Amino acid sequence: MTNTANDRVPEPAQSVPVPLAGIEEIVGLLVKISRDRVRELTFRSDFPQPAAELAQGDIWLRDDVEAWINDHSDALADMLRQTR
Repeated sequence: MTNTANDRVPEPAQSVPVPLAGIEEIVGLLVKISRDRVRELTFRSDFPQPAAELAQGDIWLRDDVEAWINDHSDALADMLRQTR
């Protein structure tokens, strides 16, 4: 049997992975901050908007979250000092 154009399986499209972050990944970035507190932070008006809202939760672009963390590093450090 010979292969025809209709018999060929298409090759998967090549894609570039997009670094995403859900709540658990953000908890990993903010090591000493609780999951509940991280969730509260995501509701702040200055926190990046989610890139997608899925049934299992919001997803952010990791670069946006890391930039927010860098911009708020002093306030986050103060928050950690207050919880001790």
